Amino acid sequence: MKRIVLLILITFFARESYAHKSSPIDSIVKNTELDFRFSHAFIIHHHHEMRIYREHFSMLEFSLQKQTYGRQTWQRYYNYPTIGVSVLYSCIGNHDVFGSAYAIYPFINFPFNKSKINSFNFRLGIGPGYLTKKFDQTENPNNIYIGSHINATISLSFEYKRQISNHLKISLFAGLTHFSNGCSYQPNNGINIFNTGLSTTYLIGNRNSYKDLTKLMTYNKEEIKQINSRISQKIDLEFYLGLSYGFKRVEYKQKDNFSVYNFEFYAMERASNLSKFGIGIDLIYDETDVLVLDINENKYNFAQLLKPGIGVAYELIIGDMSFLFNMGFHPWGLDMSYGRIYNKLALKANIGEYFYGKVTLNTHFGVADFVGFGLGIRLQ
Repeated sequence: MKRIVLLILITFFARESYAHKSSPIDSIVKNTELDFRFSHAFIIHHHHEMRIYREHFSMLEFSLQKQTYGRQTWQRYYNYPTIGVSVLYSCIGNHDVFGSAYAIYPFINFPFNKSKINSFNFRLGIGPGYLTKKFDQTENPNNIYIGSHINATISLSFEYKRQISNHLKISLFAGLTHFSNGCSYQPNNGINIFNTGLSTTYLIGNRNSYKDLTKLMTYNKEEIKQINSRISQKIDLEFYLGLSYGFKRVEYKQKDNFSVYNFEFYAMERASNLSKFGIGIDLIYDETDVLVLDINENKYNFAQLLKPGIGVAYELIIGDMSFLFNMGFHPWGLDMSYGRIYNKLALKANIGEYFYGKVTLNTHFGVADFVGFGLGIRLQ
């Protein structure tokens, strides 16, 4: 376990470290902070039957994080966010049903506004989690919310942070932590936890000064010229063409996974240095539709199993990575048991100039459908 954590930390801070001419140790320590969070929490009753679980409990988080200072342009656009890795532990209330939760996830902390003393921030983290207890028909029949030990963890929080000294900060925060497996196992109602608490942040070494914002303005002028040049050449759109694969289960007793294939096409236009808007088209083949249609004794052919979708898309750009949001509508399809409206939340990473990788959570009004892993091509 120690080797895995060490490898994560080395990989996470490598890009920051090699950007300086100082020794590797000095580069890693500079702008590096230790953060400890303690919070009071309870389970949100997003299903009526969850109201019997009213116990309150504590959550602990330890983070190793790095304050950006504008070395990369996107850091200046977002007002110098903090990036880091957090380790979470909680003995969830009603421990005999839910057990304990462990998670480790990278995060980014965006300042809404920042002064030398005060800042208001939004923190987002996504990573793997482990819950010690899951649903079992004989040993744990009351846990109808988590069907597997391994789950995805999503952490959202808002915080007010105050600088106490050159090396010390304290903050007040409130947030939401979500555990679920994306329908890879059943049941999968998920657990949502609300928490609020205090954190203490300590700067290990010295802090780099922020990059001069006038350089950013110069960069913007050059980028605007490039965009105008592209528009004059009628090459103002970027196209994504990709294929993703996922798997899911629809019943607890199923031993085999059902595959889901999603062919996607996006036409995106850059609205600013931070965002793009566009249209997304999907073509989905879901093997669980065959199971549902067979149970209902429906007649069908392969073409009728394909579910096309069209929707609007928005992309939030963070350097070579981005968050891609899509809300779409299935105009037809034999199995519409989840509904015709669907949502997609994706974490997208550019691979070189022309390719990208993507992890996507597909939902229907908050109900998870499947998680897809895909690759694609970017064209201009």
